[in-house]
Amino acid sequence: MKNIIDENGNKVGFTFSLLNKLGSGTIEGGIKLKVDGEEIPLEKIKVEKGGVVSKAEEFSKNPVIFAVSERIKFFIEKPGGLQEGIHKIVISVMTTEYGRIEFDFTDKVS
Repeated sequence: MKNIIDENGNKVGFTFSLLNKLGSGTIEGGIKLKVDGEEIPLEKIKVEKGGVVSKAEEFSKNPVIFAVSERIKFFIEKPGGLQEGIHKIVISVMTTEYGRIEFDFTDKVS
């Protein structure tokens, strides 16, 4: 996980990636993301898969298959980014195959 720095040197958000080790599924929307207990508004989230960047709110119109061994990257707009150190991320999504799934992890900004 790392902060996103704009051309003026300002922290404008942060990014992290996920590698699917669990099972293939189709993300059809309902993305919810919390960082250290703070819910991130959907319009502040973008997701990159296979070089294509999409707004998280578009997944309900254009579901995305997330296969085992694939990686997706999240871009979160958050002025000031995150402080250095460990942060807890909670992600919840609606899938075609399993309904709503939720998982969490910790990662470090350095």
